[in-house]
Parts: sequence; structure tokens; C-alpha cells
Amino acid sequence: MQAAPRICVVGSANVDLTFRTPRLPRPGETLAGHAFHLGFGGKGANQAVAAARLGAGVTLVARVGDDAFGQECQRRFRAEGLDTAFVRADAERPTGTAAIVVDDRAQNCILVVAGANAGLSPADVREAAAAVRQADLLLCQLEVPRGTTLEALRLARAAGVRTVLTPAPAAELSEEFFQLCDLCVPNETEAELLTGQEVKGLGGAEAAAIELRRRGVRSVVVTLGDRGALLVDEGGVSHVPAVPVRAVDPTGAGDAFTAALAVFWAEGLALREAARRASAAAALTVTRPGTQAAFPTRAELECWPG
Repeated sequence: MQAAPRICVVGSANVDLTFRTPRLPRPGETLAGHAFHLGFGGKGANQAVAAARLGAGVTLVARVGDDAFGQECQRRFRAEGLDTAFVRADAERPTGTAAIVVDDRAQNCILVVAGANAGLSPADVREAAAAVRQADLLLCQLEVPRGTTLEALRLARAAGVRTVLTPAPAAELSEEFFQLCDLCVPNETEAELLTGQEVKGLGGAEAAAIELRRRGVRSVVVTLGDRGALLVDEGGVSHVPAVPVRAVDPTGAGDAFTAALAVFWAEGLALREAARRASAAAALTVTRPGTQAAFPTRAELECWPG
């Protein structure tokens, strides 16, 4: 039996306050909602939980507040089987918080306050250097200071560990980021900001991916929502269709996709096959409300008829 891949995730941890409304509010409007859910998120924590549910051994490097929300985050991480040795409690900042509004068409908007995530430092990453070096794959995002993410990428590259970057929230990055990135997984908006090119349809996604590879990224997967994803690497261009489902909540789709892509790639699958399976994981996720609560287990994914 193949050993579970080891994945180190350096990133954010948030409390998610999700409001369900008939439609998204307009500026200045007070709108009555019809449901509320307290959940737990942050792109780092989301990808860590999603990867662990798919069978990976996951170490999370993150910060939470020294508050009730932070204590609950820690408890939930341990319940998911994450190694939390490098999840620090920040005495000066509250746990990061995200307010998410989801309408009846499954469209959403999200407001994030970084809180303790802003305190995750390069020194924190260096303290976790052994976990980075021993991993099969490093998974990063941009909800913590960029210098922290860059330090993690440097450590991984020096150790020969493959690196995966979700460039979200969208931000301009130095060339070193691209050169240290084995796999970059932007959505269309992020691909536009990173390259300065308009991304419309498969052609625009391909052009942006080619530009990212020119800057040093080895492989690129541009996620396209219900149109699937476009993979560009040394083997050429491949379109991975989305699995058609009735979406209930799209909030966790991107993190489910990237985490599954990382897990299956770390297990030794070709990137195209890993992307196909990741598409199924994302599709199953959006059929359920919430973020972390919606991520499938490995058994659920393998039994799902979609």
C-alpha cells in the first residue's frame, strides 16, 4: 500500500461567518438574510483540511489569535488529524475573520480581516524548516505576508521539495516567486493580475499560463469555475472539464481543487490525471454548504457517482 504523501501547508486560518441571502446586497443597502453559519476557513487551513481528508499527512504552519476562536481552530485542526506543532497563538492579534455572503444563485462575496495571519513571519517558517524539508510537497497561498510565503518557497526549493502556489488574494509578485514555483494555480482574475493580460475563455487562460511559464513557473493550472481548468506545462495544453452539478455554495471550490490536485500529484499521478480528480473533488464540495465542512473524504470522493 502506498504511503500517504506528506504535505506542508504554510498559510492562513480564519473564522468564517457565512450569511445566506436571496441576492447580494447593493452598496448602502440593508438586506434581510435567511440563514447564518459559523465556520472555519482561511485558504491555508482550508487546503490543509481538504488535503488531510483525502488521506495526506499534513503539517500546518499558521497563526491564530489567543482567543476563543483560535482555541476552537486548534481543536478542529487536531480533530482533522493535522500536525499543529507550528500553529502559534498570537497574543497581539485576534484570529483572522472572513465574512461571506452567498445568494440563492450560489454567487458570493467575501470580506477578510487578516488578524493573526498578518503576524505569520519568515521566522515562524524557519522554525518549521524540518517539516518543510521532510514534505513531499509545499502548499502556499497569499493570505499571509508575502515575505513569509517566499521564505517557505525558498526553503522547499533548496530541499528539492515541489512547491504549489495559489496566488490568492490576487497580488503583484516578484519574479522570484515565479522562479520558485513548480505549480501555480490561479483563477482567471488572479491570472490577469499576475500577467497583465485579459483572460477570457480558454484562449486567454492559455496565453496567461504561457506567460507565467515564461517567467519561471514550471506548470500552470488556471481554474475556470464551471468551465473546468486549463493545464499548461512542458507537455502542452490540456482542458479539464468541470463535473456538472447543482451548486449550493461555491466558497470552498478553489481550495478543494488545489488541495486535491496537490494530494494526487504528490501521490505520483500525472498532473493531468490529478487535475481530473481534483475537478471531481471541487464539484462534490460545491454541492454542500460551508467551506471546510463541505470538503469530501477520500472514501466519499471514490464512491461519488459524479
